[in-house]
Amino acid sequence: MFRIGLEVLINAMADTPEKQPEKKTSVANDESKRYRLGKGPMHRVEERAQVCYGYILEGGTRHQIATRVSDRFNVSLRTAHEDYVRAMKLLREEQQGTREELLNQIQALRLATVTKALRKGQLQTVAMLLADMGKVIGESAPEQLAISAPDLKISIEPKAED
Repeated sequence: MFRIGLEVLINAMADTPEKQPEKKTSVANDESKRYRLGKGPMHRVEERAQVCYGYILEGGTRHQIATRVSDRFNVSLRTAHEDYVRAMKLLREEQQGTREELLNQIQALRLATVTKALRKGQLQTVAMLLADMGKVIGESAPEQLAISAPDLKISIEPKAED
């Protein structure tokens, strides 16, 4: 009799939804249990690319740089080569952004040097700097040289028979 009463009680508890046992959660199905304080994989990729960028600026071949990245971060050589590609992409973007600014700075330096060279009487230096400045602004481009060159036409008339 006690046994039957216990089975009825267990069946009654199983039928009620609030009395069912809680579903166990793990890291896979519960977002709150995941460790979020460390760097994620994208941060690590970015960090490796930045270090690779620094190695590129220091110099060396692609393989040397990839080997250094591989040793430092304990990643495969293939991953290090992918990081090298990311770093080269960053370098290209930076160079495109600063190219115009650098040209302006170089031109300003040339102008300052021209004035100093003129004061000292260094005419050859002045001539070279002015030629360089002309190349930058396209003064001595092939098209400009072709326009400014004189056009020489020679025509031969047939000999008149008397």
